[in-house]
Amino acid sequence: MSSMYADRIHAYDSTDMYSVLCDFPGQIRTGLDIGNTVPLTGLDTRAIRAMLVCGMGGSGIGGDVLRMVVADKARCPIVVNRDYQLPAWVDAHTLVVVMSYSGGTEESLAAFDAARDRGAACVVVTSGGALLERAEAQGIPAAIIPGGLAPRCALGYLFAPLLMIAARCDLFDIQESTLRALVSDLDRLAKRFADYTDDENPAITIAEALHDHLPVFYGAQYPLEAVLQRWRCQIEENAKTLAWSNVLPEMNHNEIVGWERQPDLLQRICVVVLHDRDELPQIRTRLDVTLDIIRPLAGNVLEVYAEEEELLSRILGLIYLGDWVSFYLAVGTGVDPFPIANINRLKDALARR
Repeated sequence: MSSMYADRIHAYDSTDMYSVLCDFPGQIRTGLDIGNTVPLTGLDTRAIRAMLVCGMGGSGIGGDVLRMVVADKARCPIVVNRDYQLPAWVDAHTLVVVMSYSGGTEESLAAFDAARDRGAACVVVTSGGALLERAEAQGIPAAIIPGGLAPRCALGYLFAPLLMIAARCDLFDIQESTLRALVSDLDRLAKRFADYTDDENPAITIAEALHDHLPVFYGAQYPLEAVLQRWRCQIEENAKTLAWSNVLPEMNHNEIVGWERQPDLLQRICVVVLHDRDELPQIRTRLDVTLDIIRPLAGNVLEVYAEEEELLSRILGLIYLGDWVSFYLAVGTGVDPFPIANINRLKDALARR
C-alpha cells in the first residue's frame, strides 16, 4: 500500500493537497488566534438577537459546523444563508458574518451590501479581495486569514475565527479546555490519516470501499448534518464523483422507500454511516433498523464512529476524516484532487453574460 499511494500522490497531487491536509490542525491554531484578535469593540453584543452566517461552498460550511456545535448552548438562533438576498428578519439586532475566502464571491458581496443597508452588525472573514476592501472602507471588523488555498482546503482558517467571533459576542460560552482538546485530537488524527503506509488507516479503507461505487452518507441530523454535507461536497470536488447524503430521522420518512427497486443500481452504492457517540437512542435504533433493510441491497455498508470526548472534536474529527477520504479516493483512482473544471466553466459563462 505504501508504494502505491506514494507513487499516486506524486503523480496526481499537483498542488500538494497532501501537505495542506496535514496542516489542518495548524489552520485551527492560527484561526483561533485570528478570531481572538479581531477588534469587536464597536459591536453592541447585548443587542444581538440572531446571527446570520453568509457564505458559499467551502466558505459557507463553517457556518453549518458552528450551528451544529453550539445548537444546544447558543443564546440566539444561528442561521446560514447561501444566497444573494437576506431573510426579511435581518435588522439592527442581527449579527451578520460574511464569509468569503477569496473575497470575491458575488453572492457574499451582495449579502454584505444588503446587511449594511439593513443596519445589521457586520463582521467579515476573508483573505482579501473586494470584501476586505469594502469592510475596511466602511470600518467593519475583519478577520483576515491566510490566502493562497482552494476555499475547500481552508476550513480551519474559516471556521476557527467564526467560532471565536461568535463566542466573543457572548452568543455562547466555550471553555479553553475544549479548544485545547480540539487541537490535541486533530494533531493525533493528522498523524493517523496522513500515514499511507498504515494498512489500518481508516481514510484509505473507506476510500477504497468507494471505488466504482456511488457514495451515500447517512447519519443523525443533530449533530452530524454539516459533517454529512461536507463529506458529500469534498467527494464531489476532490474525487470528481457524484455523492449523496441524508439525515435521520427525516430519511426514514421518505428515502428509505426508494431502496425497493432497481437492484442492479443499488448494488453500485456504498453506504457510509457516521455515528456520534452521544446520538439519541431513538436514532441508534432507527439506524439499526434502516441498515437491516438496506444492507442486503447495497453494494457495501460501512459504519464510522466518533468517540472523542468533546463534541467539537468529534464533529471536526469526522470532517477531517472525510477530507482525507476524498483525497485518497481521488489519487487512488488516478484523479488530481485540485482542478474544478466545471465550476470554472460555469464562472466563465456567467462572467460573459
